[in-house]
Amino acid sequence: MEDSNETDADEHESKSVNIEIPGENKTRYVSVELPHEQYQRLDDLKDQHGLTWRGLLMHTHRQLSTPKTESTDQYGQLNETRQWHGFTWKGMLLHAARDLEE
Repeated sequence: MEDSNETDADEHESKSVNIEIPGENKTRYVSVELPHEQYQRLDDLKDQHGLTWRGLLMHTHRQLSTPKTESTDQYGQLNETRQWHGFTWKGMLLHAARDLEE
């Protein structure tokens, strides 16, 4: 018999997402911790739109007006966009979700 308390506890735990982003000289990794409900919302949304976690970040980068970036690699571009708009990495993911849900 399944313990319902154990299942309920799993649904309230946070989830970590590790996103691999190519940098100029090496691959960079961004780790984002999300409450279970946000994780599920974003996971469903990215699947509906055929995106990856990195794709959600790139969507935000493309949607926001950002000054001409000096970086040519994805990590540099995403990081400059994030900093310019005062986002955390989690904020970038949530911005993409809000835009894609409209």
